[in-house]
Amino acid sequence: MVSERLRDVMLAADGAGALTGDDVRRGAATHPVCGDEVELFVRLDGRVIRDLGWLAAGCPATMAVTALSRSALVGAPIDDAEARLHAAITALGGLARQERHAAAIVLRALAMAGGNDETAAR
Repeated sequence: MVSERLRDVMLAADGAGALTGDDVRRGAATHPVCGDEVELFVRLDGRVIRDLGWLAAGCPATMAVTALSRSALVGAPIDDAEARLHAAITALGGLARQERHAAAIVLRALAMAGGNDETAAR
């Protein structure tokens, strides 16, 4: 089970919901074994994440990390996203080994959203 502080982030659900507009990029990822799903909606300014919305379904860890991604990543260069997300997770108590897939799913969705026009779905 996720830490109490990560659970609080999950329950607050900051940024839940899709962003709309022509400038919004979408990325999605699914865990192949457990079926957890994450969909991110990202507004970039160059390579800086200016806004982030999300939809997720799955275990508490996936829900918590997806919710945390908004506060951890808005204002950050997309190239620093992995380090920033991991630092934010650690600061809130970390994840157990069996929960670490949550960060991987979020980062795969973000990579799709932040990719070039050939790889990112709008």
